[in-house]
Amino acid sequence: MPRSAPPPIHDSLRHWLTRTAAMADDVADSAIRRIRHRWGQGVTPQIQAYTGFATAETIHLRGRILANPPLNPDFHNDRWWQNLKHSWRRFASDEVPGVRLEGFFAGSTSRTISDSEGYFQLDLPRKDCETTSEFWSLAHLAIVDDERISPFDSLTTCDVLQTPVEAKYAVVSDVDDTILRTGATDIATMAKLTFFGNARTRAPLEGVASLYEWMQHDGTPFGPPLNPIFYVSSSPWNLSDLLEDFLQNNAIPQGPLFLRDLGIDEDKFIKQGHDRKLEQTRFLMNAFPDLPFVLVGDSGQEDARLYATAAAEFGDRIQAIFIRDIDPGAFSNHDETVDRFARQSLASGVPMHLVKDSIEVSVIAERLGLLSKAALPAIAAATKRDQNRKDGLL
Repeated sequence: MPRSAPPPIHDSLRHWLTRTAAMADDVADSAIRRIRHRWGQGVTPQIQAYTGFATAETIHLRGRILANPPLNPDFHNDRWWQNLKHSWRRFASDEVPGVRLEGFFAGSTSRTISDSEGYFQLDLPRKDCETTSEFWSLAHLAIVDDERISPFDSLTTCDVLQTPVEAKYAVVSDVDDTILRTGATDIATMAKLTFFGNARTRAPLEGVASLYEWMQHDGTPFGPPLNPIFYVSSSPWNLSDLLEDFLQNNAIPQGPLFLRDLGIDEDKFIKQGHDRKLEQTRFLMNAFPDLPFVLVGDSGQEDARLYATAAAEFGDRIQAIFIRDIDPGAFSNHDETVDRFARQSLASGVPMHLVKDSIEVSVIAERLGLLSKAALPAIAAATKRDQNRKDGLL
């Protein structure tokens, strides 16, 4: 039997370095916790809950146990140094591993334990799968069997999205430069916005709130929401509170966030870059096997490649792919890259559209049956209004 070739030396070295760094990180965290305990500086675990969601049979609750969860900022009055302080607190997170917690939702309960980075995932059986539920409901989470805090004092709620059986499609949307302007083409601007701004100072893409609102309501101006929207990003979970506040402050429809762990373990640091968004998209499409999907991204990163790969795997279950052009005034390498993957996606039977703004998205979406004609004037007016605000004309 022929002997298999050994792995390349750089792969082995990378694997060794990553494992060593991860072990050092775990040792350092453990040492810090021992020092705090010795000097009487124990931590009080608190729950940072992320937005949950329901599939046909399961309620998915997620979050993190921290000793220093993000503070509630004053969006209107905080100055740049206060924003920087909040940014530092997000990334200097003090996670608490090994915490037992219990979740409650619609008569179902389950327990889990936070992992080495403080993260937890709690899956509850859905008992109401045969009935129609509210689009948004509340779940409850509490820390149990912990001498540092009681279940009552730790009790936390989180929103849970329940997709109705009448839903026509689901939207998977990227965040950076798809709904949130980041200045990705300018590193200095991007750093300034990230560390010195807050959810109010961050600018949305023009018309995106109106576009997503109409898509979620299936092209009708009234009635309850119908189509779920999920937000995927290569940003770390440390920014989850900032992104949730950004959605709320800009009237962009709420939806579960799928971010990445900023840890240095090999399955986090190495494998959770942009490709993580493809894994998240696969998970969602497999979790909702009877639902068509619309994928939205931007031309500045890897979205065209990732979504073309999804098109090859899922075919006509993807009704359309929209890629926002981050530099619509010029033909760039980004456009050439999108064009290459657009042809690959079309070969799989899925149209990929490079679009300059929300108006162009709405026109194509209406042609594909994803929006009604009534939505187009409203989205166009909102886009122009947002553009005028950005230009300082209003």
